[in-house]
Amino acid sequence: MATERPEIARMVKAMISLSPTVFVNYITSPIQYLVFLKDYKMIMRFFFHEFLLSNFVRSFLTFGCDQNIIKDICSDVMFIIWGYDREQFNYLLLPLIVGHFPAGNSFNTLVHYAQIFQSGKFRHYDYGRAKNILIYNSIEPPDYNLANITIPTALFYGPGDLLDNIMDVERIYRELPNVVDIYEIPWRNFNHADFLWAKDAPKLVYERVLRIMRRENSNNVTSIIKIKDECYALSLYNNGYDWCNR
Repeated sequence: MATERPEIARMVKAMISLSPTVFVNYITSPIQYLVFLKDYKMIMRFFFHEFLLSNFVRSFLTFGCDQNIIKDICSDVMFIIWGYDREQFNYLLLPLIVGHFPAGNSFNTLVHYAQIFQSGKFRHYDYGRAKNILIYNSIEPPDYNLANITIPTALFYGPGDLLDNIMDVERIYRELPNVVDIYEIPWRNFNHADFLWAKDAPKLVYERVLRIMRRENSNNVTSIIKIKDECYALSLYNNGYDWCNR
C-alpha cells in the first residue's frame, strides 16, 4: 500500500514491523518445501476456504489438540514451522490458538507467498505471462519499490524465527529509506509466533514498541548486529550473535 498509494502512506505516522517477512530468501522453515502445493488448487482448497481453514479441519484440530496424548504433537508441529521455544509457549492457550489460527488467509495469499519465495523478489502477484501483460504491461510482475516507503519504520526480529532470517531483515533495512530502529529480541529462541503469545512478550517486545510510539529514543538504530556499519556476525552456534565494535 505504501509503495503504490503515497497519499495513504502520508496518513501513517510510523510503522512498527514485528518479524517482517518481506524477503524469504534465507527462510529455514520446512514450510518452504510446500510451495509446490500452489499448483494443486483442489488440495489446498480442502484445507483452506477463501479466507480461513475449513470447518472440518479446524474442528478436528480444536478437539485433537486439547487431548493430553497429542497436545505435544500439535505444539511440535507449530514449532517446526516457525521455531522451537517451549519456555515462552503457554500450553493452556493451545486449544484457543488452533481454534482461531490461522485465519484471514486466502488461497491467493498463500500462492503469492510461494511466488515471492520462488522468485526471491518482493513483487506483485504473478498471474501468468498472458494476464501479466494485460495487467502490468509486462511478462513479469513488477517489484514493489520499497524506496517509496518514507514513513519512520521499526524492524523487530527474533533469533529463533525460522520464517524470518536475519539476512532477509538486513535486506529490508537496506532498501527502506527511513528505518528508525532495528531490534533483535534478546531471547535466543524467540520465534515467529512469540511476538503474539510469548509469556514474556510484554517485557521483551511491547515495552520497546510503546517507547517508539511515544517517540522516545527515536532515530536510533540499535541491534545486536550493527547493520548500518556493515558489521554483523552470523554466529548462532557460538553463544548467539557477536557484538560489533561501537
